[in-house]
Amino acid sequence: MFSKTYSFVNEKTDRMSVYYEMERGWGFLPFNIEESQDKFTGTAGWNPYGKKTEHEAEIVWDTYGVECSNKNYPLRFRADVPKNGVYAVSVTIRSKKEKVSGVHLYSGRRNLVKRDIVIEAGEAVTCRFYTHVCEYIPVMGKPPVEDQAIYVSLIGEGVCMESVSLEEAEVPTLFIAGDSLVGDYIGGYPYNPIINGGSWGQNMLQYFDGLAVCNQAHGGMTTNCFRDDGHWDIVCRNIRPGDIFMMEFGHNDQKRRNLRPYGQYAANLRWYIHEIRKRGAYPVIVTSLSRIPSRDEDGYYDLLEEYADSCRKVGKEWHVPVLDLHSYSFELLCKMGVENCKVYFNDVTHTNDYGALLVAQYLAEEIRKQKIEPLYHCMNTFQGEPWKPDTSLYPSDAVSSDQKEEKPILSTDLPELPYADCKHIRQLNGLKEAMAKGLLDPCLKFYHPFDEMPRGQFLYLFFKAVKAPYKRPYQGEYCDIYKYEWDAQNVQAALDAGLIDKETTKDSRFRPDDALTGGELVSMMVRSLHPMDDREWTIPQCEQQAKSLGLIWEGYQRDGWVNRADCTVALVHLMNLTEDEIKYLPRHD
Repeated sequence: MFSKTYSFVNEKTDRMSVYYEMERGWGFLPFNIEESQDKFTGTAGWNPYGKKTEHEAEIVWDTYGVECSNKNYPLRFRADVPKNGVYAVSVTIRSKKEKVSGVHLYSGRRNLVKRDIVIEAGEAVTCRFYTHVCEYIPVMGKPPVEDQAIYVSLIGEGVCMESVSLEEAEVPTLFIAGDSLVGDYIGGYPYNPIINGGSWGQNMLQYFDGLAVCNQAHGGMTTNCFRDDGHWDIVCRNIRPGDIFMMEFGHNDQKRRNLRPYGQYAANLRWYIHEIRKRGAYPVIVTSLSRIPSRDEDGYYDLLEEYADSCRKVGKEWHVPVLDLHSYSFELLCKMGVENCKVYFNDVTHTNDYGALLVAQYLAEEIRKQKIEPLYHCMNTFQGEPWKPDTSLYPSDAVSSDQKEEKPILSTDLPELPYADCKHIRQLNGLKEAMAKGLLDPCLKFYHPFDEMPRGQFLYLFFKAVKAPYKRPYQGEYCDIYKYEWDAQNVQAALDAGLIDKETTKDSRFRPDDALTGGELVSMMVRSLHPMDDREWTIPQCEQQAKSLGLIWEGYQRDGWVNRADCTVALVHLMNLTEDEIKYLPRHD
């Protein structure tokens, strides 16, 4: 059985040997990203804000152990292990000459082990925890990373890493599945928690002494994508009887017309439950974290309530524990008030490290309250309060979180186009340009380029290509649009902006699930090029203008549905039009 101890005290050696060497199999990682042996660089783990970091901090090795000269830079240790699996890790850290506080210890891809550690002057503290080593998909379009290594990170001032001990272990693993609300985020350094993205998934380990955590959540995932894009396969290869599978989905399912809360979304939840139980493991459902609440004449609302309700119903039906994060977070954010809760978010959806700790604490408390096994008996007694946001840490050019649209976790190592089903298609170059312009989600493995584009879903893409008009709550123009669904505000915005041809919405129906036709796409594109008071153009008139601008694509049919690839590339062409090309469009008298 593998067992090894690395001691960094009283070593007499050249200073440069402190750094990781592949032949030796252990060492500390440099701050310069080009030299780092951290395989998670660019997707999670710790990454510098920019490249010029080598002179801002250094690794120091003396009689006390190894430390970092800058309190806001992570001291990162890496040790190779012989195989995947669970390992017990013991890390001894020591203060130097004075009492230290505010020390934080991390494992793996910046998974918080213990925070706010206090060490008396000249004393040492040993932290023992478990970690699960296995593959992970960092960037879509690339194979899983096989990285048989254990990472330990330390942030703090006046503290040294004295030793690290590793040994194979047999304890349960908590596998976490979900989207960007759950996945591991990059830790930028110099570290700043108020602008650093964070999730509850990478903050759960601090509440457990008796299990390892393996976070396989990834930005952009739906209940379909997590299974289809390879993440589920990793779970299946590594999960064992007695392990736990905790899942939170909904934010991206909501944007897919085919993943209705009580339809395919609920069916997928049941499928995961069934498959996990077949493997002798335990499923747990987490309802979706609320976005920063919106408000209309009826009060505060969030668009994820039906997905949360679906989770509760499935949990009751299949006797699965449900952690109702949505109800808790929505009520808490409403109580805080929109202005006050913004300090916990980096945009309208994604939490910073302050928000992540707030969410993780609730989940830990709820596990204790419900005594959810086998999680409950693996918990420690830690009940530390989440950090209070320090608004003085905001950079001078910071933008309010309510002014930032929801964005996926992006990698600094993003390939040109990650989609496995777009390699040799006619629209490839146009899709690459669409990715560069921010129209496409880089977190997915499949784009389904030849599927139809539902009219409701199209508006979400359309308002990335054109300047989105002011969005207000849905006013009830159409009987087939529900006020509190994801597409409702986009439909209202398109109505207010005069982008919808009334001939396409007869009988008070928007038809959000119908396939977008070529004529409807051309109509919206051309109307968007005209002033707000000059958008009453018929589809034939819009076709003529589109032809003059080069917006008609190969295979165009007015009444035939347009596939996702042609639709996306047409929007790229729309974005590339110049003012000189547009100024010759006809105008109504």
